[in-house]
Amino acid sequence: MRRLPVLAAALITLLPVTLLSTTGSASAATATLTVTTYDRTGAKLKAPLRLISLDSGAAYTATSLTAKKLKKGKYAVLTNIYSAKDGTDTLGARVLKVSGKTTTTIDARRGRAIKVALDKTPAGQPYQELRAQICANSSSSSTEIGTWNTPGKLFVIPNGSKSLRFAYNSAWSNSTTNSVWLVSAATKTVPAGVTRTWRTSSLATVKAVARRGPAGSDQSDLRLEETSSCHAGYGIPAFSGQTPAVATFHVSPGKWQLSANWWGTESTGNPAMMGFDNRNLTLVAGRSYSRSFFNAGWGPGRSLPRIYSNPGRLRFDTSRMFTDPAYDLYSEASQRSKVTLYDSARKVVKSQWRTDWEGRGSDFNAKIKAKGWYTLQVDAQRYRPGIKHPADMLSPRVQAIFRMKLDPKAKPRSADVILPRMVPTGLDLNNRARPGSSTVLEIRPDRRHKEVDLKLGKVTAKIVTTQVSFDGGKTWRSLTVRKSGTKWLATIKNPASGAVALRTRITTTKNAYAQVTIVRAYTVG
Repeated sequence: MRRLPVLAAALITLLPVTLLSTTGSASAATATLTVTTYDRTGAKLKAPLRLISLDSGAAYTATSLTAKKLKKGKYAVLTNIYSAKDGTDTLGARVLKVSGKTTTTIDARRGRAIKVALDKTPAGQPYQELRAQICANSSSSSTEIGTWNTPGKLFVIPNGSKSLRFAYNSAWSNSTTNSVWLVSAATKTVPAGVTRTWRTSSLATVKAVARRGPAGSDQSDLRLEETSSCHAGYGIPAFSGQTPAVATFHVSPGKWQLSANWWGTESTGNPAMMGFDNRNLTLVAGRSYSRSFFNAGWGPGRSLPRIYSNPGRLRFDTSRMFTDPAYDLYSEASQRSKVTLYDSARKVVKSQWRTDWEGRGSDFNAKIKAKGWYTLQVDAQRYRPGIKHPADMLSPRVQAIFRMKLDPKAKPRSADVILPRMVPTGLDLNNRARPGSSTVLEIRPDRRHKEVDLKLGKVTAKIVTTQVSFDGGKTWRSLTVRKSGTKWLATIKNPASGAVALRTRITTTKNAYAQVTIVRAYTVG
């Protein structure tokens, strides 16, 4: 059976895959190119082709043994020759000029093996997988073709053209321990095979932790991927399943991206991607690193009310109401928010529900007619049609209240508020505290915005207040807050059991404030 393409990062296939990507558009056809491909036994067979014009950057798909109409010019031709007879993959490429009826041949028998090993075999005799990719570059775009297979089944045809690059990686995976040994390298031309033994002492170690609770699903994976422009594959998973989990990557030095992806199941039974969180890493040989996903206290992040002039309008993006407080670059957009703007007399200027899942978009937009004090209240809840959230999900509801002075004639900028991010520390992998213990709450001031070109302005905090509730928000107790460097700290004396709700307000020297409330921020027991 021919192999299936990778469809999504969270869906992990167990069969070898041929990876294709494309850019560019079709050009006027004034010539033809026919590529003849042979497998490793010398038999002709059809193979997928990727063609890129090295003149314009336009990219096309084609099939060998069939003439392809193209505009005259210089092209890179990429292919992966997969033979069902012996289960081998052979990557090959040609760089040539196309005019009139042009023909060329790519013969898998010229392929050289890709052999990658470690000097010390990892414990548990892990499964080894090889990936490889050829990339072609023009002045305006690039395209590539890649594949993966097992040792002894993956080959590459050498090519010294400077228009081509080559990358490979090898992973040794132990699913019983959620461990992966992963090495990668790239070359400026396509080499005559690869034979290399890596020293395990030269690898960096990355510990990845997927906690349980605040995500809208308890199904997740942890994977690592190179970030160079030409690299093999779409990430190597060390774990895929139900959280909490800990995964360990032993990785060659360089630039990598550690990702957590999570997905739910629709009422139809189909999987549905719900979110992803990426961490960029620069790894040094022999060093150890640790990153944690799904930390407790998901709430608003990197989304501030912003004013635009001509005419004066207030906008607020509700898609970032549920973000990891420890690293808030990404968010889970499966939410529904009621947004209400009040004037200084508490008269409603505008009230509206915003949600991506109803097709109306997440951006709240209200016209500001007069200069004065306004209050924006955003009540958000987890929401996605056809998805059943986990019964123990944390942060099911959050609220943000912004009190700010607005001027419809002012230059475009964000409101003069500072968003409080609340990070409960010392919790276990299920985001639980021990009964009767004390939890230190970090309050991190946030005045960043996802729109990096938006003028933020300098704003200073004057008063920080924090409250805690053990009865779902019916009653609140004030906590003592103390400054510690760039953040504030408060200590919570936990009950014997139950859930903990949090509320913090940061008031600025301009008397504006932002207040955030998180229901079921973490649990006890």
